Amino acid sequence: MARFDIQIKIKMKRKSQVTMLMILGIFLFIVIGLVLYFSKAAVKKEVQQSTKKTQEAPIDAQPIKKFVSDCLDKLAKDAVVLLGKQGGYIYSSQGGTLVDFSQRAEGFQFVNYNGFKVAYNIKNPPIFTFFPYSAEIPDYPWIYFPYRAPQSASENFNGIFGIELMPPLTPAGGSHSMQTQIESYIDINLPKCADFGIFREQGYEITMKPPKTSATIGADDVSVQSKIPLTITSPDAQGILELNNFSTNLNVGLRNIYFFTKELVENDIENIKFDIDDSKNDRGSLSVRILKDHYSNDDVVIVSDDGSFIYGQPFQYVFARKNRAPALYHIKNSIIELESGHLINEGDLLQGADLKAEDPDEDAVAFTIEALLPNPRLPTRLDRPQIRFKVVANDISLSDYQILTVNRNDN
Repeated sequence: MARFDIQIKIKMKRKSQVTMLMILGIFLFIVIGLVLYFSKAAVKKEVQQSTKKTQEAPIDAQPIKKFVSDCLDKLAKDAVVLLGKQGGYIYSSQGGTLVDFSQRAEGFQFVNYNGFKVAYNIKNPPIFTFFPYSAEIPDYPWIYFPYRAPQSASENFNGIFGIELMPPLTPAGGSHSMQTQIESYIDINLPKCADFGIFREQGYEITMKPPKTSATIGADDVSVQSKIPLTITSPDAQGILELNNFSTNLNVGLRNIYFFTKELVENDIENIKFDIDDSKNDRGSLSVRILKDHYSNDDVVIVSDDGSFIYGQPFQYVFARKNRAPALYHIKNSIIELESGHLINEGDLLQGADLKAEDPDEDAVAFTIEALLPNPRLPTRLDRPQIRFKVVANDISLSDYQILTVNRNDN
């Protein structure tokens, strides 16, 4: 019996030892798990703090910001100035959207003025016009100008005297808009302007992705917003900074001068008596002057805004105007009968009418009358059944004419 009790006690002791070992193992597992957990948390916190310190490491980015902002401001001004000096266009070689004109196209697509290719905003009437208008001499601008009918006494000076070639202001108006050209100019030229060499010499690492610019042309200003993705790493590589949004604002009334000029152009091509150089056209700070016959007989028109300054100078919009033919007043009695042998003179041909003409470019007009056959000079004798005369209105380079016919009266 005693032996049995001893065996039971030994078993119970062993069981108790196993239990203690299990409890000790669980305790050690918990302790090790807690140690690992808190160690991992401490490492994670240290990494986060280190990352935060790196991100918040002080980078003196103000000089870089100012440098890029100054570039953006300069390019915005340069773009607007170029638009103004070149008839509303910036050429692709400059960073704009319009393919450069060949130098051989001078007098056709542009004229040179102050070193710039100034585009034509006014050209000759289109060949294909609708009745009763015509671009063909002598029917130009219409057969009975300025009368609507052969014997009418009522005068009308509105018609088709040219074509407007101003670019649109915004993309909604078509291609090569001023807004699009400003944006293109800035985006293309910004990488060249923003040369970060001086900052890289100080140890900064700077990378710039392609910019994306948006321009808004307001009534009195031009607002430019540009996304310029910059990544800046400090000289000790302990700080990284990313910049993106830049903006500038120009106090120039581009929209106002645009619509003022457009109104001038439209009046000039619709009304032959409209004088684009008349001081009555001035409006507020906007004024107009013209350089007559700058290229051959083509004019340069300069619209100035004394209320808008860029680089200390009033903003100017400059465009070229193609020379257009004068329009001879219709001579109503175009068929005349005279007796045989009559010495025909100017009075016989005009029969009391005055030689008159209007010129869309305000050029001086000279008149000539000559017989087509046999003797071109007046007076000439009516020694044949019929002699035709050509009455010409000429502005030196272009002319309009009308044919008068003299028939011999043999009765």
